[in-house]
Amino acid sequence: MKKNALLLLVFLLSCHSMQAQKENGSLVIVGGGLEPDNSAVYSRMIELAGGAEKATFAVIPSASGVAMQSFVLFKSTLISYGVKPENISLIEIAMVDDDSTTNIDESLWKNNGSNTEYAEKIRNSSCVWFTGGDQLRTTKTLYNPDGSYTPVLKAVWDVYNHGGVIAGSSAGAAIMSDPMIGDGNSMDALVKGVNILHQGQDSVKVEGVLIARGLGFFPAGLADQHFEARGRLGRIIVAMTYLHDKYQMGFGIDENTALIYHSKNQTIEVAGVSGVTIINTKSAVVRHGPLTNIENILIHYLTNGDVYDLKTGFIKPSSEKVAIAGKEKYNQPQSYSGGIFAESPSFRDLITTDLIDNKACNKTQSIAFYEEGKGFMITFIKTSESFGYVSAKKGQARLYTAGNIRMTIKPMNIKYIPTE
Repeated sequence: MKKNALLLLVFLLSCHSMQAQKENGSLVIVGGGLEPDNSAVYSRMIELAGGAEKATFAVIPSASGVAMQSFVLFKSTLISYGVKPENISLIEIAMVDDDSTTNIDESLWKNNGSNTEYAEKIRNSSCVWFTGGDQLRTTKTLYNPDGSYTPVLKAVWDVYNHGGVIAGSSAGAAIMSDPMIGDGNSMDALVKGVNILHQGQDSVKVEGVLIARGLGFFPAGLADQHFEARGRLGRIIVAMTYLHDKYQMGFGIDENTALIYHSKNQTIEVAGVSGVTIINTKSAVVRHGPLTNIENILIHYLTNGDVYDLKTGFIKPSSEKVAIAGKEKYNQPQSYSGGIFAESPSFRDLITTDLIDNKACNKTQSIAFYEEGKGFMITFIKTSESFGYVSAKKGQARLYTAGNIRMTIKPMNIKYIPTE
């Protein structure tokens, strides 16, 4: 790991220092896979942008490989929620040609971050939406080669500083932090560590988790997306321990779910069908060596309607939820599972149904293998400070809030003993 690379990233953050003093808007950070029928997210975003009658959207498809398709789908969804078609504008910035448009080459839009007309159109909007795709495309098109802001990026910051909404899904969520996660998976991160994409580099071989410059609208911590579906708990923790001077808080956002940040009162609310995992490494103990070994990570898990106060660390569960303590649904011995960093099983089950909602269990564990005879033991521990809430409406799935769960990641050698 190259600490001088971290110094470079911190230096680049100084570009945001003046902006950070004036932030006055909201962020809607979606973990990818946002479905058109997710009214919890769409309605809240439109409300924050001024309501369906007044909201004006500027859509930047810079990350997408199908820029026009991304815009058309998002526009049609907004219209279905009552937003006026004339109030939804395409900002023509992209790096890849969309093969669905035979008469337009969207790759020719790559330098449009310097377009002052687009910048003015953005300033007249109440919400800026960044599509999914590849987050590195967005930073390449919105920063000048010397690392300074393009006119379009300055305009986006103006919207935010004057009380507007900055929103995005998938890649459009990753860019909210600075530095941001650019690529990589959990197991590679645990085994190979961190790679840095420096300012001006077009690409880098991804070994471990890739750290790159983001846009930096979200000051609370490191954001990651597709969190549960792609098993990204490991990669965000490795990135956070490397960037410890910058990030002690990480926020993993599930698909079809939004983390909504309010800069005025520094609170976060969760909207959507799944959850947001909050990772706190402030008191984590990292033992440096060839493999990642971390103890005392603090985990919270929030779902629709929950609120987290960044100033106090207080979690306010949705009014529909009731405390679990003394009313646990399950009474089963400690569970073990494999594949926590794969798509299934997820750590969500380990910390909710298997742990916080389980009277008989104070610890759950999962073994993640990376080669024959070698792996990691991931442990979640329920302590006297842990708590949980659940919505228990008849006929509906149990929706959890969990707080103050301790986590450790330890490398291990595994000996196989065949059973007879």
